[in-house]
Amino acid sequence: MRKKVKWFSTVVLCVAMLATMSFLGCSSPAASETTASKAETATTTEATTGAETTAAETTVAKAMKIAYFVSDLSNVFHQAQFAEGKKYAAEKYGAEVFAFDGKSDSNVMTQNIDQIVVQGMDMATLHIWDQEAAKPGIKDALDKGVVIACFFSPCPGTGIPVVRSDEPGVSKEMGKQMAEQWKAAHPDKPVVMVQLGWPDNVDVKSGRTDPFVEGVLSVDPEATDLGCQDASKGPDAAKQIILDLVTTHPEVNLIYSQASNLTVGTMAGLKQAGRGKFDNGKPLTEIVCSVDFDEVEMKEVYDPNSSLKLSLGLPPKDTAHTRIDSLFDILNGKIKQIGSTEEIIWAPAYCISYWTMGRDDAVKWLNEQFGTSIQ
Repeated sequence: MRKKVKWFSTVVLCVAMLATMSFLGCSSPAASETTASKAETATTTEATTGAETTAAETTVAKAMKIAYFVSDLSNVFHQAQFAEGKKYAAEKYGAEVFAFDGKSDSNVMTQNIDQIVVQGMDMATLHIWDQEAAKPGIKDALDKGVVIACFFSPCPGTGIPVVRSDEPGVSKEMGKQMAEQWKAAHPDKPVVMVQLGWPDNVDVKSGRTDPFVEGVLSVDPEATDLGCQDASKGPDAAKQIILDLVTTHPEVNLIYSQASNLTVGTMAGLKQAGRGKFDNGKPLTEIVCSVDFDEVEMKEVYDPNSSLKLSLGLPPKDTAHTRIDSLFDILNGKIKQIGSTEEIIWAPAYCISYWTMGRDDAVKWLNEQFGTSIQ
């Protein structure tokens, strides 16, 4: 009887051991599968996160401080684009934007370059006039990891990208329309053009002066060009240039006033000289075009008896978005920080014309871009 009990105990023990081994043997593959599954999920998540660049960009951007350079913060266009840039960067990227006002002084703009690193900026969108003087500060900021792009003017030799508004396209179109309208109204009077602005500024020349002349010549190859007069000292200088010009060249009939503040002086000079006149949409004395279309200019552009009839519309919202986006495109490798040449990133510009854009459309454009509430 004892032998049977002993034998039975042994059998029970063996069965229990086999059961335990069987259980352990089945558990091992399941555990491996779970581990593999977790690893696989992690890889998939990592791949998905890499693909979802928008989320990654936003996360990275939350700590970003951006230096937003403007040539002159007293200018309505620059005020509006800075305000939009600050709002847009915060909403889309969680970044903080700071204005660096150049005060229309190239020395101030150059000094502001040095403040990029001092003030702990992570990014900078530059608007500078003296590129050569700015280079050492730009190099220092780049060496410290600051993401940089220029606006309006490239900085030759640095290889950093530049955001430029499509001024050449609009300037050419304005010249073309003005020549067509003058010749239609006065087929017997030769076209004589002049520009008031910055004759020595390379970017003004390539974006405004030269394309405007090209546009006029595309209509009248025999047109006379009196060249670009230096009105860089402001509206008073523009007014005096006009008063002198209509005395020495009363035949001048197409005028490109290359900034809205200059146009104030240009139109004042013409009116003082008894000019600046249209008759219900027909030019009597000359046709004038401007830059930086705003609420003040709109009143004259759409006045059928004023000779100011076109303006290059620079959109603050579109411009600010392009400037901010370009910085994050550099950060995320979509645009090279330093290339073999200074890559141009084009921002839109608009031809605001008495002849091709109705007043209602111009009002809508102003309200959308400048946040006004014009009726």
